[in-house]
Amino acid sequence: MNKKTEMWILIGILIFAFFLRVYSLGSSVFWIDESTSAMASKQIIEKGVPIFDSGLLYNRAYVFHYVSAFFMIFGANEFSARFASVIFGLLTIVLAYFIGKEYSKTGGLISALFFAVFYLEVFYSRQARFYQLFQLLFFLSLYLLYKSKENPKWIYLSLIAFFLTIDTQIEGWVLAPFFLLHILIYNKQKWISIFPLAIIIKKFMPVLGLSTKSTEVVASYASEYFSKASNMLYILILFIPGVIWSFIRNKRLTTLIILPSLITLIGIFSLQTFALRYSYFFVFPLLLYSSLLISFLYEKFGKIMLVALVVLLLIPSNLFFPYTYTNVVVPIDYNFNDISAPETNYRNIPIDLILDLKHGDAKLICLFSSNVEWYLRKPDFVIPFSMNGLGEDQISRNNSQNQIVDRYSGALILDYNSLPAKPYYVLEDYFSAVKLKPEQKANFDMLIDGCELKYEDETLKVLGCD
Repeated sequence: MNKKTEMWILIGILIFAFFLRVYSLGSSVFWIDESTSAMASKQIIEKGVPIFDSGLLYNRAYVFHYVSAFFMIFGANEFSARFASVIFGLLTIVLAYFIGKEYSKTGGLISALFFAVFYLEVFYSRQARFYQLFQLLFFLSLYLLYKSKENPKWIYLSLIAFFLTIDTQIEGWVLAPFFLLHILIYNKQKWISIFPLAIIIKKFMPVLGLSTKSTEVVASYASEYFSKASNMLYILILFIPGVIWSFIRNKRLTTLIILPSLITLIGIFSLQTFALRYSYFFVFPLLLYSSLLISFLYEKFGKIMLVALVVLLLIPSNLFFPYTYTNVVVPIDYNFNDISAPETNYRNIPIDLILDLKHGDAKLICLFSSNVEWYLRKPDFVIPFSMNGLGEDQISRNNSQNQIVDRYSGALILDYNSLPAKPYYVLEDYFSAVKLKPEQKANFDMLIDGCELKYEDETLKVLGCD
């Protein structure tokens, strides 16, 4: 296959991947963290920096939120807030293509094809959240580091990608030792090693502080993560021989990709909370080396392997398995069903009730505030709770006026000893309500005592208190 034909095939893959990612992109509601990111980007448009009205600087994933803010200039809606991840998802496919080319002639296109349709790649490329960007930057920094041995100029771009990875997600700190060792062993510019060394010295202890340091807890969380991969068992099976074969062909690149990935994944298992999105980055090596195995077999056995390629793409797809698929070949219009990334559907509230919530005289009291502020308006009071179930209150902070306010909206934290006068509405979202500790639940029940249920679905209750 000549280079021109290969480029046209890659462009075709990217066009199809783009279609899968933008189709009905704004049709589903935000899950909780998406609304926080969308509000952070909205603050950038209004203030130039992601500072919430509480005075809190949302100092993570700056690149993602500024890029998202750029697209939101053209419309503050779900589509524009998510579009940045679409772009990062397409760039991830391109990255998989270039890494695959390092192993075999057909490895680039076959890898790009699997990345284009794999369900987690599609879903995370449709979120107003930075996990797709993190996956891209994590492996881009390693790929550029690998290329820097041949071309010393790449080391500067790899360091930029490394620091952007750290900015995007704390897990990126794991890369620092690998940068340090690679620079000392393979790169001529030894002085550059001071940068990853500084990261190691400054950040190593804080990273340790995030973990539980319990073998039993690590094993428990690992089991929970792997249980979510039951529908992609064949990917895990293909991954192992794919890694071995790839290591034989390119030891340094395979080591650079696999070792940091495994160490990061083990670190995630030791965190004190479960969230599938934290482990999403590991889909990259899983998919890459599974795809490369197919490319190696194709080059060894010829066109007969095209049958296996088509089978692996179509049979486990949503064309045949609409609920347990691993590949998306028919466009979707909904969010990934992930219990660790719950939605609260404010769109389904009847229009007359929405108008009253937005413009009526009754005060608005809620728990998690970001999606309330996005879909309705800024609440008047917020009820404290723990976002991940650890402790009792992870949302309160003192503002510049020494008031205790919600960290996201800036609304006052509700004082149960001095309840506001009725009428008021209470928004009880399921995600937050289940995190209330017994004493908090007792106080909450006192707040809604005698209130009328105005609306209810599986994610939300709206109670009117007159």
